[in-house]
Amino acid sequence: MIKFMLCTALCVCSLMSSYELYAGSLKKSQTARELAETVDRIIMMLRYGAADVYEICRSAFSDSEEFKAFRSINGGDFGAQWKAACDSIDADDDSKRLFERVGRILGTSDAESQAAVLGGVSKELYEHAKELKERAERSKRLYLTFGAAIGLGISIMII
Repeated sequence: MIKFMLCTALCVCSLMSSYELYAGSLKKSQTARELAETVDRIIMMLRYGAADVYEICRSAFSDSEEFKAFRSINGGDFGAQWKAACDSIDADDDSKRLFERVGRILGTSDAESQAAVLGGVSKELYEHAKELKERAERSKRLYLTFGAAIGLGISIMII
């Protein structure tokens, strides 16, 4: 009876671990989408007369804890603070790299030129988010199957 309970617990834990891998991949996709939506809000603020890049940082980002570093950018070396904030988000490297470009673009030219370039970045982020989600969905079955197989394999060795 103890072996049966141990094997059952092992299979469940293995499946849960595999599901966590899938959920992590899906979270990266959602973060990339949030970054794209933030770029859209920045574009809107540029078109409707935001005063400066610091005001944009305080207003364009959602209230989630993940973007707190961006909302706290105020004065000093904007580029360095933006890069540090990008490093603090839980996103894949490509999403971070794309979003770092936003910091290099902000405040460099007139608002319409910035909005045009940021529109391209937004589009790339949306496409990247879609690609990450598709990749996560394709790998979901693999993760769960592999997790179940590992759990069953170890259970067989215990029995």
